[in-house]
Amino acid sequence: MEMLFVEARLKRELSDEFIKKIEETLKPYKKVNVVCAIQFINQMNQLTERVKEKEFIIKQSKYRAMHPGQILGCDVYAADCEDCDVTVAFAQGYFHVLGIPIKYGKPVIVIDPEVEAIDFIDEKMAEKYKKRTLQGVGIALTAKNVMFVESTKSGQTYGVRLLKQALKEKGKNIYSVVADEVNFARLNEFRSVDIFISTACQRIAIDDMDKVDKPIINAEDLEPYFLK
Repeated sequence: MEMLFVEARLKRELSDEFIKKIEETLKPYKKVNVVCAIQFINQMNQLTERVKEKEFIIKQSKYRAMHPGQILGCDVYAADCEDCDVTVAFAQGYFHVLGIPIKYGKPVIVIDPEVEAIDFIDEKMAEKYKKRTLQGVGIALTAKNVMFVESTKSGQTYGVRLLKQALKEKGKNIYSVVADEVNFARLNEFRSVDIFISTACQRIAIDDMDKVDKPIINAEDLEPYFLK
């Protein structure tokens, strides 16, 4: 069975009143990185066209996203802007944007164009996830039994051959579970596993970390410690 993904975009324009509200929110910042979920590309472009006194940076992701500025739940690389003061994210909720302060340590202004709401995510909100990740890395360094959680879905495959080999050379037992959809109840049945390493969507190790009894981290969190 083939699946067809069709882009859907919000056609509504930002109101003048909401543009002014965004401008007020952006006053403390000079250089602004701008990203969006796919449905809000038009509104992202409208903001950068209307507000001229700010320096906006819209970057193309290096990985899965198709459009400049686009982010996914598992791809926030368009927010990689070291000299930007803040990231403005056109999105709904935290699914797409929580990875930005976790990965880059920058504050995020979340703009929901559909209901014209503005929210703010700072590094404190992401701190508990960072701590859990660091705890998981510490466990992985001393773990004996390591299980990789791999996805069969297109775009969620992450090359980890070198990482697996590096872990084996450290004397660790390496196991893999491959599935179209991660079943956390089944993962909990692997009692002898010390830690799970996800090579699928990066948000699994963030949003779903409480669904497994053992720590779960992303493969890229471990690479700096084993691949040098």
